[in-house]
Amino acid sequence: MVRKIVLCFIVWASALSSSARDIPECVRVKLDSMIDDGLKCRAFPGASLVVGDRDGIRYARHYGCHDYSGKRPVADGDLFDVASCTKVLSTTFAVMRLYDQGKLKVMEAVGRYLPELAATPVGGISLRELLTHTSGLRAQVFYTPLVRNAAGGSMFSGKRTAAYPHQVGKNYYVAGEIAYDTAYLCSTSRPGWRQAADDLYVNPAVDTLILGQIVRDYKPARRGSYLYSDTNFLLLKMIVERVSGRPLDELTRELFAELDCTDTYYNPLQYRDKRNCLPTETDYILGRGTVQGYVHDELGALMGGVGGNAGLFTTARDMARFCEMILGGGTYAGRQVLTRKTVELFTESPYTEQGVWRGLGFDKRDPKTGELGGETRFGHTGFTGTIFWMDSRTGVYMVFLTNAVHPTRVNNKLNASMLRTKIWETLCCMPDSSGSF
Repeated sequence: MVRKIVLCFIVWASALSSSARDIPECVRVKLDSMIDDGLKCRAFPGASLVVGDRDGIRYARHYGCHDYSGKRPVADGDLFDVASCTKVLSTTFAVMRLYDQGKLKVMEAVGRYLPELAATPVGGISLRELLTHTSGLRAQVFYTPLVRNAAGGSMFSGKRTAAYPHQVGKNYYVAGEIAYDTAYLCSTSRPGWRQAADDLYVNPAVDTLILGQIVRDYKPARRGSYLYSDTNFLLLKMIVERVSGRPLDELTRELFAELDCTDTYYNPLQYRDKRNCLPTETDYILGRGTVQGYVHDELGALMGGVGGNAGLFTTARDMARFCEMILGGGTYAGRQVLTRKTVELFTESPYTEQGVWRGLGFDKRDPKTGELGGETRFGHTGFTGTIFWMDSRTGVYMVFLTNAVHPTRVNNKLNASMLRTKIWETLCCMPDSSGSF
């Protein structure tokens, strides 16, 4: 099987673009070698890499195949589930546009835009706190009340047994047969219900259930401390849709059209064939089978594929255009997509005195933590094995997409290898030592 993967790499890891200002040959060789090593050790079946700067793409390649069968090489136009990169590419992008238009303010409270939360402690949280993960809202498992062990007993076990055959985490196994709360989940289509897989549909009434769980769980004493949580971006999605009067997926497609992007979607099966989407995990928690063309993330699935935290599918090339726009101060191809002032505001870290380096939506790292860190460096990572990162000082960016969670999230080889960080470090240590091309 490894031989198939290596052959796939050799045949299909072809350059997609060239330029008079390509990155040095020695850097290209090192990048290819590191990614090839990732394929050989089965850290991921397939990947796409784009490296560029404000003026365009300088190096781009595909690697490997959609899965470990080696039958379908990664090719132009193939879509990756970018997981939490959605937080920036979609939700934050939309917030930035609405901020530019004067339709919302980052220092305003959640309750201003979601009146149903105004009388709760959650309603007092500011949008800036949501964007920087300093709201105190914890990450939660929202599907817990919706699925159960069909045989009775606990849904999960610390040991693999005949009754708990499927591993979904370290020393964490799920029941072999699950059952749905049919008031919220079912395997057949119902009018008005959201589709989360070929055979899974979600009642939109789940939103009320989730909001209630958020309010009950919130402890204001946690507010002000850094606590990474998808819940922040669930609320931001609701705010964006309430303020704009439009669904987030529709608004996102419009924003990316301004970047000349044609391969960026939520729910890509509405636009593309399933075979154009790289598969992610075989899902035993919601019983979706091998997830392909539907969002991997469970919260995103409950949102019908359109999550503020996850759900976007795209290509490395489309993500590169977003990076070029941000590095251009909001300008792309001569068009002002966002104002420079807004880009600067959202890519700054407002809470460094409290030891929090997050930007508004954008992930940033303490300069002491390595090459990803720095006042001018930012981007985001995704659980499926994705990253985009850039440096506003040098103008350099990278996009690296994989489906490392295929066929299981238990595979931790990509994280253990620190490959995403090493790719960026390689770009920062190019021969001229300037970090630029």
